[in-house]
Amino acid sequence: NEGLENTLKVIWNELKYNCTIKKDFGDLPQVLCYPDQINQVFLNLLLNAAQAIPEKGVIAISTGVENDGVTVTITDTGKGIPEENMNKLFEPFFTTKAPGQGTGLGLSISYGIIQTHGGTIEVESQVGEGTSFTIHLPQTMKGEEE
Repeated sequence: NEGLENTLKVIWNELKYNCTIKKDFGDLPQVLCYPDQINQVFLNLLLNAAQAIPEKGVIAISTGVENDGVTVTITDTGKGIPEENMNKLFEPFFTTKAPGQGTGLGLSISYGIIQTHGGTIEVESQVGEGTSFTIHLPQTMKGEEE
């Protein structure tokens, strides 16, 4: 939750003109992780969500406890992702943005960071309705003990 709050502060100027932020933060346990890396994932997902919203929209962020870890879900009311692009989202250099608007590395890097932490990242999307990314992070990282 703290990482999300810090990331929102950093990118607030990118969000404030066209996004309403709705937060539903659960009471989370401490998670063993590299906070700067996880914040980078949040940054990538939040900026993508903001850029997917053409004029005005909502980014909803929820957190909770699930099994032996935590979940973070970031949902936007943007334009959504066409089905034909869904299986390419995490590939390096894949982007639907105009040249000079994106590198196509944000989701690839995010995927790698979450994998390194022993977690998963899932996406659901409906064209014209929006997209939802859900991150599952274990309380302890792969190979680490409590």
